[in-house]
Amino acid sequence: MADKTNLKHELWQRIDDQSAGMLGLEGTTMHMRPMTPHIDEARNTIWFLCASDNQLAQMEGGSGKAHFTIQSADERFYACIRGTLRVSHDKDKLDTLWSVFASAFFEGGPEESDAILLELTPEDAEIWTVDVGKTHFAAEIARSAFGDKPQPDLGSHEMVSLS
Repeated sequence: MADKTNLKHELWQRIDDQSAGMLGLEGTTMHMRPMTPHIDEARNTIWFLCASDNQLAQMEGGSGKAHFTIQSADERFYACIRGTLRVSHDKDKLDTLWSVFASAFFEGGPEESDAILLELTPEDAEIWTVDVGKTHFAAEIARSAFGDKPQPDLGSHEMVSLS
């Protein structure tokens, strides 16, 4: 079992390292969408910029349950974060998050663009880590497929509370 405090810290670091993850709403037929996360670990918040006509911004009542998934580039860390997503009209935060990257997608700067903020307040996360090297990975798979081992031992799988 992994140390959950360290795992939470690693989760926030991994989210911060992501150029994008997949964000989707529970209970809808809408597919998940690639979104760039902006973390505020101290406030337990993940921010996203999107266009006001994006389906994610069209949530009934302005909020809903959502999932945000990430995968590390080295394919050794996977997470699904669940929480409440809401539309935010915090102009100061929009100004803070505005960047050259945002300018490439939204014309006119933060004041004139159709960009809005989505605020995800994470409640929990399910995390999978791969803790073995490639050779050990292959040996574990072979032992499980052809040997007497019921399942390969490749890493850890944990649920962590974030609220």
